[in-house]
Amino acid sequence: MTTTAMHLKLERGRFAQHLKATLASILPLGWREAMGAGAKPVMSASEVAAVEAQRVREMAHSYSATDPGFAADLYAAASRHEALLR
Repeated sequence: MTTTAMHLKLERGRFAQHLKATLASILPLGWREAMGAGAKPVMSASEVAAVEAQRVREMAHSYSATDPGFAADLYAAASRHEALLR
C-alpha cells in the first residue's frame, strides 16, 4: 500500500467517525422534538446567570486547596457575572 492510499483510507475513516458522532447527537434531539418531549422550561437571564455562577463557584471550590488566589478570582468573577443580570 502506498503512502497516498494509506492517507486516503485514514481520512475517510476520520470523516466517517465525525459523521457518525454528528448524526448520533442530532437524531435523538430531532426525535424528542418531534415527539414533543424535548421541551425545556425557559429560564430568564437572571436564572441562567445564577446557574452559570454556581458552576463557577463549584469549580472555584475545587481549586481552593491548590490555588487559593485563582479560586478567589473565580468567586469574584461569579459574583460579578450574577450581579450584572440582576
